[in-house]
Amino acid sequence: MHNLFLRERTSMPTNFLSLCYHYIRTPEENDLFPRILGPTEKAFIQQIQMLKENFDIISLEQARAILYNNQQNKNTDQKSGLLITFDDGLSDHFRAAQILHEHGIFACFFLPTCILNKLPANPVIIHYALAAEGIQNFLCVYEDALRAFGKHVREYVITFQKGQNPWKVIDEIKQVFKYKFDYVTSRKILLYIYRNLLLIKYPDIFSHMHLSRKQIIEMLAMGHSIGAHSHSHISIASTCLTNKQLKTELIKPKHILEKEFRTEIIALSYRFGQSADCLSAKNLLNTTHEYTMGFTVEEIINTHNSSPLSLGRYMPTGSDNATSLLNKLREIEEKNENRNINK
Repeated sequence: MHNLFLRERTSMPTNFLSLCYHYIRTPEENDLFPRILGPTEKAFIQQIQMLKENFDIISLEQARAILYNNQQNKNTDQKSGLLITFDDGLSDHFRAAQILHEHGIFACFFLPTCILNKLPANPVIIHYALAAEGIQNFLCVYEDALRAFGKHVREYVITFQKGQNPWKVIDEIKQVFKYKFDYVTSRKILLYIYRNLLLIKYPDIFSHMHLSRKQIIEMLAMGHSIGAHSHSHISIASTCLTNKQLKTELIKPKHILEKEFRTEIIALSYRFGQSADCLSAKNLLNTTHEYTMGFTVEEIINTHNSSPLSLGRYMPTGSDNATSLLNKLREIEEKNENRNINK
């Protein structure tokens, strides 16, 4: 479907911006997890309408053509291209895929393959555990997990006291799991928290957290693409991973998705996306040639001169509306133009 659409186009942009969405919240009267943050469905629709008016929205395959075909036949209205992507394989993405389909837009959804075994990705466990049970309950079960796996509580202690800024504590929790624990320990402790804090109280919580196989198949039928987003969403910069571990997290997911959904996987979204988390990954991908595109969250515009394994994206926040999102994308375009002038 996408390849046919690509052939039918007479012109395409020579550059493109990219967005990286996560949660898209649909307010419900009995929402069990109202503290999960993200744009509302209404705000998302307004953003999509604005993006259609101001950008030439492209598919993943068209983005690849811009990067690899040295495409110079720019569209007549001089609009920048825009690729819409989603990370983490969240349950919210099914409704987002439907909305995009209604607007004639093809997006790419990056999936952690652990969800195919009905096990949530690392950061999603943190988000839902904190949203559902609060910081204090999270830390109590966290300390239980440390003891269960023979870790000294004092060495990894995280405290939360009355009057303390909760967002600083949440950031500390995330940093500990991303960079202080080794790859294996981080996963073990988070799954312990998932099973002992969430599953006990919310037996069907996985369906609130992540997409199902059936939903992914339906999204592909709508014309959307999927890409790899590691296996369990670890930080590659957390420890010195062996080459085997890197391949398990980065390369194996491509093969799993291709076999499971019978579709070509050409792109990878780096977990977390900052430079510290991308360096080792890019080094591996440069030697394996498994992917033709790799996406970070660096706020840059992508051109045929960009490194295909270091592509930029902007992450819309829950506070972004259509106007602020447009202003941010224009700012990224302006910075790119200034860099070109100063070269």
